[in-house]
Amino acid sequence: MDTGNILRILQEKYGYEKGMQVFMTVMPGIMADFRKMLAASPVGMPVMEEYKLEDGKAVITLSGRRLSNGAQEIDAQIR
Repeated sequence: MDTGNILRILQEKYGYEKGMQVFMTVMPGIMADFRKMLAASPVGMPVMEEYKLEDGKAVITLSGRRLSNGAQEIDAQIR
């Protein structure tokens, strides 16, 4: 997952300072929640979850799957 791209999109939506604040405060919790979901899913099964930010300006959609070696593939989209 390209975290630089996520930060760039958040900064486009919120402005530089607010985008950085959202990225540094909200994204860690979202990622922790999604990683727990992946860890609980069967190997290879796709998982998808949408996270709507409180102000409604952005929806972060994470999708991914757990690999047989324990690694996780995660893709993010923001709209």
